[in-house]
Amino acid sequence: MDKGELVPPAKLLGLNRNWSQRWVELRPHVEQLRLWHDQTRFKLVTSGRRSGKTELAKRRLVEHLFRRTWHGQPGRYFAAAPTVDQAKRVFWDDLKLLIWPEWIGSISETQLRMETTKGAQLWVQGMEKPQRIEGSPWDGCVIDEIANCRPKIWEAHIRPMLADRRGWAWLIGVPDMDSPGQTEYEKLVLLAQGGADPEWAYFSWPSAEILPADEVESARRLLDPLIFQQEYLGKFVIARGRAFADFDPAIHVKPTPYDPSLHICWSLDFNIDPMCSGIIQHDRGVVRIIDELSLPDTDTESACDAFLEAAERRGWDLRNVAIYGDASGWARDSTSGTSDWAIVLQRLHNLSPRLKVPRGNPAIKDTINAVRAILRSTAEAKPTAAEAKPTADAAARLSIDPRCRRLVDDLRNAVWPGNLDAQHALAWFRYFIEREYYIPLPERASFGKVGFSE
Repeated sequence: MDKGELVPPAKLLGLNRNWSQRWVELRPHVEQLRLWHDQTRFKLVTSGRRSGKTELAKRRLVEHLFRRTWHGQPGRYFAAAPTVDQAKRVFWDDLKLLIWPEWIGSISETQLRMETTKGAQLWVQGMEKPQRIEGSPWDGCVIDEIANCRPKIWEAHIRPMLADRRGWAWLIGVPDMDSPGQTEYEKLVLLAQGGADPEWAYFSWPSAEILPADEVESARRLLDPLIFQQEYLGKFVIARGRAFADFDPAIHVKPTPYDPSLHICWSLDFNIDPMCSGIIQHDRGVVRIIDELSLPDTDTESACDAFLEAAERRGWDLRNVAIYGDASGWARDSTSGTSDWAIVLQRLHNLSPRLKVPRGNPAIKDTINAVRAILRSTAEAKPTAAEAKPTADAAARLSIDPRCRRLVDDLRNAVWPGNLDAQHALAWFRYFIEREYYIPLPERASFGKVGFSE
């Protein structure tokens, strides 16, 4: 085989003399091989430190330099990190070593650009000035430490530059709860995990499967548990003080379709802008959030319209629908003399609704504890540091469909003790969970659950 000939991808992870000596053999790993062979256009990779994700990305960039492009022109690729100094440190020297010197036509140490003898280009860029990548189309890219890049970097700068040539992208890194791009990063991960967009795929594995076991154990003993989960397991963790530290999108967020064998539950919060409600199914302790409604500047009549329209569109059977939510909806409107709950019952009367709403809202602390209990019951089945993925039982009690973005954001961002007034999706979720899965604390057990309309 000539040195300019493309090496079959199956051989790229092992030692192959057709590539430079820098292509050292890597330890076989199932998730890494899945990442390498996957044909999805955009890939999200969240793995721990020293887990091999950046090494794979470097090899992918170099391998693409010697592929034929669909448009027939030499390919243009770039590797990026939050700053140009960081990008140079992470990528530049290794990229040069991964290519035989005689395959390189020119190198610019100033521009951090190399060009092959066939005209393909590979650049190393810093994202502190995203304008560096604008103006010319790209065939592919790798963005490392994506959580540390500035907000909106993907949608405002990177994605548009890939459009002309239908370019691909790897967005890789370790989650970082204090970084500016963390929120966007996590939203993209949820998109990739959800499976609704065929252009996105998600990959993750812990450092524990790559690094020596004693090294991982040493880090586990010395580091704060949250930092260990973030840095060595590649987990999205929540800073202390957040209400739901056990909420983990990797476990709790996944496609959750309607199950025709289960009744529909509808839980409402009566804030006006937005008015949020959730569609739930549950059975024997398993809670399934299948959809949410978030309506700007609206009223209860419009919320009922949206609920009925969604049910018709998605084929939900609403007979005997169970209704939950905000007890403040019992108050009569000063103009109409009708309460929100009276409107809901009137609009849905032909469905034989079951109203499960208290005359007074439970204490916020009680609703928080009920939600935490649901989350902890799944979190107890989380993997140990040496395990790669949650077990099948880890998501047994709570499943949230990725389309419920407002609820996911609220679960991640709510602070307790604190003001929860802005978390309106969380409100309807708290009301439902507390009503069906409340914690019978000793001081409450003697009183039971009273004042409910069935």
